[in-house]
Amino acid sequence: MKKALAASTLMFLFTAAANGQTAADLAKKYQHHEVYEVTPGVQMTPKFDSSGAVCEMQVEQTHFVKDRVDVSHGIDERQVYPIIDQLVPLSERGTKLNTFDECVSICQTTHQYSNVPITIVSGGDTRLVRIKWRNRGCE
Repeated sequence: MKKALAASTLMFLFTAAANGQTAADLAKKYQHHEVYEVTPGVQMTPKFDSSGAVCEMQVEQTHFVKDRVDVSHGIDERQVYPIIDQLVPLSERGTKLNTFDECVSICQTTHQYSNVPITIVSGGDTRLVRIKWRNRGCE
């Protein structure tokens, strides 16, 4: 009897493990985010307002890439401004207001425009870029 119970329990566990989690299972447990590859090795995660317009973008290095894990510190600095120009062209940023720099061991530079602030967090390589629209509220 004990052997039959143990066997059926093991069979249940193996069946559950073999089936894995589905997209529906994950959606029940976790908030879903869309992620876009803007250039090889760099991903952008947007947030949307209630109308479906992008209200914020976070850009960072992709750490898991095909057949390897990249644990370097961030985006190559030469790529940062071309990526920003691609995601939010000058014509969409509005009037340039000012730029703030804050540095301790990691630097944060914020370029203020009338429509968006663009924040670049770096410490050697760029670690994160955040673009947030002023006139759109994220949910």
